[in-house]
Amino acid sequence: MTVELRPLAPADGESFMAFVRGLSMQSRLHRFLAPLRELAPAVADALTHPDQRRHVALVATEDGRIVGEGRYVTFEDGTRAEFAIAVTDERQRQGIGARLMRALIGAARRAGLKTLQGEVLRTNVAMLRFVRHAGFRLQPCGDATLVTAVHELEPAVHVA
Repeated sequence: MTVELRPLAPADGESFMAFVRGLSMQSRLHRFLAPLRELAPAVADALTHPDQRRHVALVATEDGRIVGEGRYVTFEDGTRAEFAIAVTDERQRQGIGARLMRALIGAARRAGLKTLQGEVLRTNVAMLRFVRHAGFRLQPCGDATLVTAVHELEPAVHVA
């Protein structure tokens, strides 16, 4: 099967909810930093209606089914954004997260952002390894259970 990346659209609401419900409890904890079973309607609405400017959301689909999501939301200062990535349990460690991360970094660079960062549970060893491999540095967070992964972005190169 071919995995395609594309922007998340409001019409993906039900598919996105099915994606979240299909994640294991541990994967939902790692993605949302809380042991939730279902997204609250207001949260689901916010996550499925990105403006694709300040809130960029991408999905990885396989045969029409969402198997991964990556997004960033720009902070008020307009120079930094917080990212999040999740991949279905059965498709983890197959390069989908890396493709999503590369796409997010590219979009953030094109948007002129200087920093992409995200909070990761200290116990999420796989994600900590993943972000280090993607060029992020890890730094302490105000919460002892979290680490902040930070990637300083170089400006996008425009070829005339």
